[in-house]
Amino acid sequence: MIDLFIKIRNNNLFEAFVVSVILISALSIGFRTFDMEMQVYLVYLNYLDYFITLFFLVEILIRIIAERNILRFFKQGWNVFDFSVVVISLIPIDNSETVLLARLIRIFRLMRLISFIPQFRILIEALIQSIPRVGYVLLFMFVIFYIYAAIGSLLFSEIDPLRWGNIALAMLTLFQTATLEGWPDLLYAAFEVYPWSWLFFVSFIIINSFIFMNMIIGVIIDVISRSNDDEAPENIKLLEEINSKLDQLNKKL
Repeated sequence: MIDLFIKIRNNNLFEAFVVSVILISALSIGFRTFDMEMQVYLVYLNYLDYFITLFFLVEILIRIIAERNILRFFKQGWNVFDFSVVVISLIPIDNSETVLLARLIRIFRLMRLISFIPQFRILIEALIQSIPRVGYVLLFMFVIFYIYAAIGSLLFSEIDPLRWGNIALAMLTLFQTATLEGWPDLLYAAFEVYPWSWLFFVSFIIINSFIFMNMIIGVIIDVISRSNDDEAPENIKLLEEINSKLDQLNKKL
């Protein structure tokens, strides 16, 4: 009996159907955001939601049974993530007190694609592994932001108190500048009073938008490449085992 659940879990068609249901679940939540005059559509969407919830419950039970051991199933982080999303999705959506929470959880069903697509898992795991190194870059960026915000507040507060009135407003303005959104307007407003103010804005953009952002991207790419290099020896060992077995079969023949 357990072998049957293992075959179902490992079947490519079953995995493809699960991915399709995840996408349909996301689309059904999207349709709920439109104003529908005919309540009949809402009834069909509710029936669809019941089916999706029941299917995900059956699917997670199949995967648990196929592991032969419940503890082995919960030792994998992605399995815990899937199980948590499925269990929380059992919150009834018809209850007015929990309807917002239930809909939010159903939106997060789309995140289950990560556990079914290996490339997504590699990206997420690389992002998690890069957090410590990226954290130092972000900390240094915060120091630079604070210095420039203090300077900008001292220089430009009288020109534009709404954006440079204090260091908090100045940091928000610099965040807008780092995204390259509307920074020429800030530059020209300051340029009318301080002709050298372009040095302030250009140097800030070069340091933060170009140097630091590329450093963060470089750290993430380095982590991804290292993780791929770590997996390569295992694949080589597997190929060597297959070749040795083929050699033994050839000798017997």
